[in-house]
Amino acid sequence: MILSSSIVPPGGLVLVTGSTGFIGSYIANGLLELGYRVRGTVRSSEKAAWVTQALIKRNPSANFEAVIVPDQNAPGVWDAVLKDVDGIAHVAGDVSFGPDPTKVITPSVEALRRLLEAASKERSVKRFVFTSSDQAASNRSTTQEIPINENTWNEEAIEAAWKPPPYEAERGWDVYSALKAQVEQEMWRFSQEENPSFVVNSVLPTYTIGAIFDEQQAGSTAKWLLDFYKDPSKDGFMRGFGASYFGYVEDVALLHIGALTQEEVKDKRLLAFAGRFNFNSWLDVFRKQDPGKPWPGNDPTQGLDTRRVNDETELDILRRFGKNGWKSFENSVLKCLFLKMWVTAHEISLIRSKAILCFGAYY
Repeated sequence: MILSSSIVPPGGLVLVTGSTGFIGSYIANGLLELGYRVRGTVRSSEKAAWVTQALIKRNPSANFEAVIVPDQNAPGVWDAVLKDVDGIAHVAGDVSFGPDPTKVITPSVEALRRLLEAASKERSVKRFVFTSSDQAASNRSTTQEIPINENTWNEEAIEAAWKPPPYEAERGWDVYSALKAQVEQEMWRFSQEENPSFVVNSVLPTYTIGAIFDEQQAGSTAKWLLDFYKDPSKDGFMRGFGASYFGYVEDVALLHIGALTQEEVKDKRLLAFAGRFNFNSWLDVFRKQDPGKPWPGNDPTQGLDTRRVNDETELDILRRFGKNGWKSFENSVLKCLFLKMWVTAHEISLIRSKAILCFGAYY
């Protein structure tokens, strides 16, 4: 329950771009649960069908409308979509990890600008929230303590992304990081220069964990986790990913909803940095749940993310929604593992044995 005044009141209409994505679907669902109306953009009629079914199944009396936007870069695409909208959660983005910044970053910055310009013409819009990334602030580090705040930008990735060609595949991660940084910077620049009638905020998710919302989703970071759990021999990607922070997907969604609705959350970069993990952290949880699998040994070279955040604002937002802090790493992983297993395999005996851990209290 929201405990303070809401700038976008329940019953208001919120546009969620990328509503079929891992984070976007949870934002849409959370808003519907709180009594908001949601208009979600999708790329095809097939995606419109499954996301509508999934959301209405969870919220039978809710008001959800799927709108097909096959190309968010197309001029004028937002004019009709934004009609009567009270708030915007802009979650959709390029996740191709393409190595050419002129094909990834440039069109995305231009598209964001067009969306903001269209929103500024719609008088009903009160809030605009952009889904950025921890990589917009900095690369992950296990050696140097880096304070992450509203003034922290991943200049290292931006420089690497815009080096001259050839654009080889290895540049994809730097381009993705620079993409998030430069699109977010464009949002703040627009707010400062154009002074729109709406307030802007951003949310910077880290490695997001939780149950995949629907089996038709690609699954994003949760899918990486499930693939490793299913086949311990496929540990190369997760081992190489190394150390980072994590965030539980419902906590990340609530930060977006707080940024949309809470009167005092203005001009904020909200950091979804719940806690640190590395490759060995996955193994600790996996071994408890399935000790019979041939899990690899711990990697002694794995460190922990040394970036530093002040999460007082984020924890305050979670408390406003009745949450007593961040969801723990272990419980976040369990939500992903066992809810997905129930959906796909109906392993009832396993679910029952883990019921308290998986479906008990939020923390």
